[in-house]
Amino acid sequence: MNTDIQERLQQIEIVQAFQDDTLEALQKTVAQQHQEIQTLQRQLKLLSEYLKTLREESVRDPSQESPPPHY
Repeated sequence: MNTDIQERLQQIEIVQAFQDDTLEALQKTVAQQHQEIQTLQRQLKLLSEYLKTLREESVRDPSQESPPPHY
């Protein structure tokens, strides 16, 4: 009976060690993905601001436009 308990305890310890390794790997992955998401959010914000300035520059007041060539 004593060896049965030791074997079960050893199995539990093996499973616990595997779970600890898996949890650590998942935490590293989540941290890396968080950094990537933050980088992508900053890039998206910059791109959005750039597109907004392009849109504002392309819309001109009609009085500032030169007449078409056929006039």
